[in-house]
Amino acid sequence: MDPLPTSTDTTGLCTAMFGGAVAGIVQTSLTYPLEYFKTISQIENKSIMLKEGIVPHDSMRPLFTGCLPLSIGMAIKNASRMFIFNGFSNFMSDSNKTNAPQVVVAGLMTGMIESIWAIPFENIKLRMIENSMIKYGYRTKYDEDAVETKKSNSVNSTRISNRPEIKQTARSMAQDFMNEPRMKAILYYHNNPSTNFKGILKEMYSTGGILSFTQGSSITLLRQCMNSMVWYSTYSTMRQMIDPSRDSISELELLGMGFASSLAVIGITQPIDVIKTRMQSRDYRIIYKDMMTCIVLIFFKEGASKFWSGSVPRFVKVSCSSTVTLGTYEYVTKAVNKLSEIKPFAP
Repeated sequence: MDPLPTSTDTTGLCTAMFGGAVAGIVQTSLTYPLEYFKTISQIENKSIMLKEGIVPHDSMRPLFTGCLPLSIGMAIKNASRMFIFNGFSNFMSDSNKTNAPQVVVAGLMTGMIESIWAIPFENIKLRMIENSMIKYGYRTKYDEDAVETKKSNSVNSTRISNRPEIKQTARSMAQDFMNEPRMKAILYYHNNPSTNFKGILKEMYSTGGILSFTQGSSITLLRQCMNSMVWYSTYSTMRQMIDPSRDSISELELLGMGFASSLAVIGITQPIDVIKTRMQSRDYRIIYKDMMTCIVLIFFKEGASKFWSGSVPRFVKVSCSSTVTLGTYEYVTKAVNKLSEIKPFAP
């Protein structure tokens, strides 16, 4: 879990926001290959898959597909965490002091609000990964249907009789529907998926409008709340089990508690993460229609084990993220504070 600022942290707000943004970028960049493999395993749908995409192994570059939008999202998310947490803490504080329950509430509200900024970038990241899978050969039956639709639309039918025909009318209505700008864009990008950041933005807006950037918002917020609740509950329980009367714990015990908390987060929230990925996928509206249909189809067509796909890379990422984020944040804030003390123009 990403750490929140402590009550004893005297770092300035601007410095903390800058440190949080840099920490978010560093953490995302270092752990992104794990995110890539996790997302691929969750997107793959064996029930409709015709051909599996093979990621080339001659370069590390494919493993960082979608890293840019996620890094931007994490930078905004981490920077806003400091600002939002500071605002909630000041709002609920009594005589400029916050007690433990107020800190918990402030942390929960911060987690929910900061996730809102990251949702559009999560959708962009997922679309870039999904399009890269198509580039490397991944095909589903819906891709074949799109090809057949394109072929059928290219054939001009000729009427011999002047009589009105129901089939001909239905065909013309379908033709008019397929000629609508959005449907034309959907068919075009289905066969010619974008692979760069700018192209993805244009593709998503052309095929789904603003809603393409907000897909899966509710399930993303639910996952964030569950992540925080499970992690902090497990951490607190483990600390009570070790020795509640002690003021400090050893580094080994701290490592063990973090490991157990991360394991609990993956075990409980992984199904939510899989559903979130599917709800943000390109063909979500075509395949599933809604969240309940998504859950039912995954369970009956792919098996219950699919809900825990990508759990290993996500566990490694969750376990490492806090350490990387906290270490980078401490280093950056100390460096900025040290630089701010230098007065180059002083006499």
